[in-house]
Amino acid sequence: MTTTTHTRSVHIDAPVEQVFEHVQDPENYFAAMREADPRMRRMSAQITKKSTSMGVYSTWEWSGRLFLVPIHAAVSRTEYVPNQRIVDHQPGAVASTMTHTTQPDGTGTTLTMRRHISSKVPLLDKVEDKARWNGDEELDKCLAAYKKAIEA
Repeated sequence: MTTTTHTRSVHIDAPVEQVFEHVQDPENYFAAMREADPRMRRMSAQITKKSTSMGVYSTWEWSGRLFLVPIHAAVSRTEYVPNQRIVDHQPGAVASTMTHTTQPDGTGTTLTMRRHISSKVPLLDKVEDKARWNGDEELDKCLAAYKKAIEA
């Protein structure tokens, strides 16, 4: 299995609890991704949250169309540490794992996003990373969208 990883961070002028509250909701994650990725902006999507336990989403799904191609993905929340870390995993031929980490930084919160793209087929993760997703740039845009929404 090969893996490509991107990690980016941003300072947000808000307490950890407020930042974590915002990023834990899959709808806010999808909204930030739509702002970061022009292809996602053209996609209409429906997010279905499932399997809640004490207000925590353990699985969620999104579906929609990109041009005429139907797209569907099931995401599992594999780790949830309140006000610290969320890990979501989307399986597939090219699997994706997104980690959100919040940490107090004196005057607010540092929000860090890490995305792992992995594939059992050698180098397919690299193709996915270059052809369909522009790692660092899109994470920076996603973090900027989170910052804008949370600080508003």
